[in-house]
Amino acid sequence: MTTTVAISPNTAAYKQTSIYKHLDLLEHLIEDASGVWKFKAINADQFLEVLDKARARLPEELREATEVLQQRDDIIAESQRRADQVISTARRQAENMVQESELLKAVQAEVERIRKQVVQEVEQMRREALAEADKIRMEAEEDAQRVRDGADHYADSVLTKIDTDLNNLGRTLAEAQGIVRNGQRVLGQVKRHVGVSPNLLPPS
Repeated sequence: MTTTVAISPNTAAYKQTSIYKHLDLLEHLIEDASGVWKFKAINADQFLEVLDKARARLPEELREATEVLQQRDDIIAESQRRADQVISTARRQAENMVQESELLKAVQAEVERIRKQVVQEVEQMRREALAEADKIRMEAEEDAQRVRDGADHYADSVLTKIDTDLNNLGRTLAEAQGIVRNGQRVLGQVKRHVGVSPNLLPPS
């Protein structure tokens, strides 16, 4: 004799239920059936009815599962696209930062090169200025020495000429004095021999 197990929900209540609920209902039908372990008597009509509804629900469940999977794939694809976009943006920003860093390094290197070049040029100009100043100083000292030597030579020449002129003048004066004395002596002798009055003689 087949034991009939009453199903608490009516058939219509399971029309819109999930496939998993139909499977749960089949499991309950078996568990609530009378008998021992594997050997239980169930209402075949109720079991088949629930099974048919599960079969009817299966395509819709598969469609919904497919839609869910599609939505999941779309979400994953969108997430991947956004992740790729974020990664691409981050990569560009990193590349820009690297380029800016490299540019900054290049600018700093160029500034340092120019600074060293300017320092070298200034040092070279300083050395050249010092050398030119030493050259000018030496030339000025040489010119001054030549001027001093020339002035000394000129002074010696002038003094020598003056001394010579004075010596010549002294000799001329001495000769003139000698002539005057000789003339006076001769005149005195003439006066004594001739006896002429001095007033009659021409002035000497």
